[in-house]
Amino acid sequence: MSLIQCKLKVIRPPNLITENIDYSIANFGIIPFGHRLMGAVDMAIPKNGCSDLQPTYGAQFILIERGDCTFVTKVRNAEKAGYSLAIIGNNNDDPFQSDFEMADDGYGYQVQIPSIFIKKKHFDQLQNKAWNYSIADTNDEKIMLLLKFDVVKSEIVSVIFGLNLQDRESFKIIDDFKPYYIKLQDQNINYTLVYSIMNFQSESYKNNETNPDCICQNRYCAFDPDGDAIGTGKDVVNEVLRETCIFQKYPQKWFEYMDQFNFKCTRVQSYSVCSQQVMDMVGIPKQEIKNCFDDSFVDQNTSLPTKNDTNVINILLENQLHIQQIAGMNGYPSVLVNAQTYKGQITGKGIFGEICNCFEKTPKLCSFEVDDYSSPNVDESFTLYMVIITVIVVILLVLGFYFLSKLIKKDSQEVTQPKVNEMVSQYIKFYEGKDKQKEGSI
Repeated sequence: MSLIQCKLKVIRPPNLITENIDYSIANFGIIPFGHRLMGAVDMAIPKNGCSDLQPTYGAQFILIERGDCTFVTKVRNAEKAGYSLAIIGNNNDDPFQSDFEMADDGYGYQVQIPSIFIKKKHFDQLQNKAWNYSIADTNDEKIMLLLKFDVVKSEIVSVIFGLNLQDRESFKIIDDFKPYYIKLQDQNINYTLVYSIMNFQSESYKNNETNPDCICQNRYCAFDPDGDAIGTGKDVVNEVLRETCIFQKYPQKWFEYMDQFNFKCTRVQSYSVCSQQVMDMVGIPKQEIKNCFDDSFVDQNTSLPTKNDTNVINILLENQLHIQQIAGMNGYPSVLVNAQTYKGQITGKGIFGEICNCFEKTPKLCSFEVDDYSSPNVDESFTLYMVIITVIVVILLVLGFYFLSKLIKKDSQEVTQPKVNEMVSQYIKFYEGKDKQKEGSI
């Protein structure tokens, strides 16, 4: 759940709540980032929304009290009743801080509509007004709210994929986003991969102890993927590094690699061998990836490539740990667009929509994803320049045609016509001569 400032307003009645309402977004449902929603508001019957709700008579939003069942249950019932947004009221006015106040109970995939969480004081004000009318009343008599799911805009959009090799949902998200990656490949977007790895360097592991789930003296680690079986976290970390190199060198082929790896490389202990086979399958040069893999281990003091495990860091994995820390990434899979965590059900189309809305100048291919899209304006000075050039060209053509016609007419009068007259005279003389010859012969 993420805090959005100053984007929920009461449109009607105008004096009900004059301040902007802070709200948080649930981490399930499909969130229409960058889009506005406006609608009339009903009060849920029953108020806790834990059972089937009375269907809407045209209102779009519904107010539901917190408690007695999961948030997913409440929102799912709101969706079944025909509402497009559920507004859950907290039972206190504490600042929104936790990312898990409206968490998914495991069934969030069944929910499509977005939902938000507001403080008790604002919920009570809306609820008290909503109780004065019934669901069957016309929308003209109801509270009207305007809501926008905000995004951070920039010229170059930053997209971070947080992935977990042990979670198949990560592979599903990547596969779902692939066609949109291809569609957006000519746009100004910086993609970054951050995998679920950790630093286990602590007092529990002395310098002379090696954790089998780590590399580089326990600096880069992953949880043991299969308990007492052969596979280790070290196998996972090495595969993370290979995939990072593949994306760095061949980003489009990386999507194909991930798809094949997901289905063919199911045993952790075989990641290294299976990875080579998948690279051959999708046409990725193995030696180039190996070079990238090897060269990423550098001496901590000299920054030169090294194979000495005593004082080594990995520049690619170090960067991932750094991004994890500054971006506040807590869960995997996850997606951040311009440093804002994508909330709700993560889909390829949803990520595409958020990216589109984050451009300061919206590309034409994003026209259907952005509210109030208009084609980029052509520079007025350039337009004026083209008009002037066009007028000049037309004038020159007209003048050229005029002088050419005059020249042709003059040529006809002074040269062509006398020649024609002379030829006609000769022709007449010729036939007159022939006629006299015939008369003489008779």
